[in-house]
Amino acid sequence: MASRLCLLLLILCGLNVAQCGLRVYNVYARGIRPDPGNNNGDGYVRMSCGPASKTTNVVFNTPDPNWHEELHYSRASPGNYLELRVYDKDVIFDDLLGICATNIQKGTRKRYCSLPTGGYLYFTYTLS
Repeated sequence: MASRLCLLLLILCGLNVAQCGLRVYNVYARGIRPDPGNNNGDGYVRMSCGPASKTTNVVFNTPDPNWHEELHYSRASPGNYLELRVYDKDVIFDDLLGICATNIQKGTRKRYCSLPTGGYLYFTYTLS
């Protein structure tokens, strides 16, 4: 009986009837450029998909931050909109360095995008 239930869930997920799981991970940037008054960035990322969101910790004083945090969303479906916003932490107002967005698809995908202020954001997601 349990094997039939697993098979049914796999079929429903494949037909986009059941909700599947999203995991966003391996998030890092290279060569980000904050405002001119700051030599190196104090970067963080806000990841969102549907009602799920996660803001990473700030990685201080580097143009090449690595964020060791993940976004999980158990109700994600193919075609949902995934957005990652890269910010530079400042004393008064944080600067938006750029936005990476994609409509998610099943499987594991590696993505990157160029940030308008300079540098690149890289991330991997898996939708099962």
